[in-house]
Amino acid sequence: MPRSEVEKERQKTIRFLDELPNQPILSSKPRGWNGIVMEYRHHSPDEIASPPMAQHLITLNCGTSYQLMQKLDGRIYEGQVIKGDIILTPAHCPSEWSWDSEVDVLHLCLEPALVAKVAIEAIEVDEVRVEVLNRFAAADLQIQHLGQLLLSELQNDKLANRLYAESLVNALAVHVIREYSNIEKNVRQYSGGLSKPKLQQAIAHIQTSFNQDLSLDEIAAQVNLSAYHFARLFKQSTGLAPHQFQIRYRVEQAKELLQAGQMTISEIATAVGFYDQSHLSRHFKRIVGVSPKVIQQEGKNVLWISKDMQDRSA
Repeated sequence: MPRSEVEKERQKTIRFLDELPNQPILSSKPRGWNGIVMEYRHHSPDEIASPPMAQHLITLNCGTSYQLMQKLDGRIYEGQVIKGDIILTPAHCPSEWSWDSEVDVLHLCLEPALVAKVAIEAIEVDEVRVEVLNRFAAADLQIQHLGQLLLSELQNDKLANRLYAESLVNALAVHVIREYSNIEKNVRQYSGGLSKPKLQQAIAHIQTSFNQDLSLDEIAAQVNLSAYHFARLFKQSTGLAPHQFQIRYRVEQAKELLQAGQMTISEIATAVGFYDQSHLSRHFKRIVGVSPKVIQQEGKNVLWISKDMQDRSA
């Protein structure tokens, strides 16, 4: 599907979500994450009719148990939904819902184009039409885990890392394909890492744009690979996921600026791509072992532990 059509379908889903009672507590809409629209919502007891959505809808119960009735494809599903359960509603299926109590849920709206793309990349077939299957009140620890990680990214507000979030979305798509689709479940095992030229090209792009909110697709496109394929080979080559590499490089640049002594810690944090001084300090202390203030005061005698980052591409 052309990108313009994907965006048009995405906007239909956003309009439907906007029409739901109550405003979302958290939403990924301002983030522009590829492949997903995600909202954390509190719903009062209600009955709603959902038009066919352009996305596969995963509803994860984040709160207490509640009684739910769903009508889908002429069938009625009814039962208790406990904390951690999911309801998976395939794209293009109209549905009706009613529930009897206050609920806190995470809505994960996955783009079918992303699911199909990941299926072609991850499953050993050249072309595939992915049919996602519905599930009602199913326990799924993997989706619960990925959902909580994505929710944490939303809760982090402007501290969220787009590369990390999109890696989680890809992992979610792979899991849906493996567990809730009509196709074979043999996931390709990529090995050997990136070629030296591709690795150098990817690292160069991350380093020249290190203070920007890069997307996984953007970096992968630099080396003519899919996001799914690239992320796995990059980690095999460097030992770090793309978002981890970006954070470490930001910290490395911050350290050099601290040693130069020309800027405040707050100014440095903004210059290297962190949201604020606290955001920089948290990652800096975790990676370097001391706070930015220590480097600023004592500087060049403090051991720097990430020197091998560039060596891996040599």
